[in-house]
Amino acid sequence: AVVSTQSTGLSASKSQLDQMHHEITRTLEKITSREKYINSQMEGPIAEYRRLKDRLAEIEEKYRSAGSTVTDQSRNLAQITEELEGIKAQMDEKGTTMTDSGPLVKIKQAITKVKNELVQMELRIGVLQHAVITAKVNDKTAMTRDMHSEDHFSDLKTSF
Repeated sequence: AVVSTQSTGLSASKSQLDQMHHEITRTLEKITSREKYINSQMEGPIAEYRRLKDRLAEIEEKYRSAGSTVTDQSRNLAQITEELEGIKAQMDEKGTTMTDSGPLVKIKQAITKVKNELVQMELRIGVLQHAVITAKVNDKTAMTRDMHSEDHFSDLKTSF
C-alpha cells in the first residue's frame, strides 16, 4: 500500500510538474514574444539613441578642443590687456606731465624776474651815465675855470 501511495503521489506530482512545465513554457513563449515585439518597437528609438550618443561624443570632442582654444585665447587676451594697461599708464603719465603747468609757471616767473632785473640795471646804467656826464661837465667847467684863472695869473705875471 505504501508503494501504491507513492506511485499515486508520484503520478500526481508528475502530472503537476508537467502542468507547471507546460505553464512555464507557455509563459516563456509569451515573454519571448513580448521581448521580440518590444525589440521591434524599440529598434527605431535604439538606433536614434546610438546616433545621438555618437553625435554627443563628437560634440564633446569639439567642446574639449574649443575649450583648449578658449583657454589659449583667454591667455592672449590677458597678455594683451596687461600690455594695454601698461600703455595706458604711460600715456596717462605723459599726459600728466604735459598738462602739469608747474614748470611753465616757474619759467614765466623766471622771465618776469629777469625783466625786472633788466629794468633795474637800465635804471642804474642811466644813473651812472648821468653821474659820468655830470662829472665830465664839472671837469670841463673846472678846467675852463682853471684856464681862465691861469690867464689871470699870466696877466699878473707879465705885469710884474
